[in-house]
Amino acid sequence: MGLERDWPLFQLRIDTPRLVLSYPTDADLDALNEVADRGIHDPEDMPFAVPWTDDPPDIRPRHSLQFWWGSRAMWTPAKWILTMMVTAGKEVVGAQDLHATDFAVSRQVETGSWLGRSFQGRGIGKEMRAAILHFAFAGLGAERAAIEEALDAAVAFAGSFAV
Repeated sequence: MGLERDWPLFQLRIDTPRLVLSYPTDADLDALNEVADRGIHDPEDMPFAVPWTDDPPDIRPRHSLQFWWGSRAMWTPAKWILTMMVTAGKEVVGAQDLHATDFAVSRQVETGSWLGRSFQGRGIGKEMRAAILHFAFAGLGAERAAIEEALDAAVAFAGSFAV
């Protein structure tokens, strides 16, 4: 119970009809890296502002770990990134982020996500974004999300989640 007591986010879990979003342990980070290693997007396109998937295969997993560990280490009430591992059944399929700056004042969040290519096209991405937005609005009291289409997804799935 030590880690859960000392870092309560390890106890956070969001269930949807098909998915579970949970705060990843270090062991889970390895599973997330394996999904990313199998591919997230067409190598000819870059959907991310930071082109982390272009890192060489021997370096990218380490950079991903540094990002996740850094997110934990730099967490403050004024600026935070909540990264959740997404599983469908027992299979890790991707990650869903929720982040905010000065949330207590702005009541605004932003989302980011990625999904393994083999899991795309099934509505999983919409469901995981809707789940994190439901948590932000119903659980944290958010009033705005920076991504309009994400709000549409949240409305479509509202009421289908347990936090």
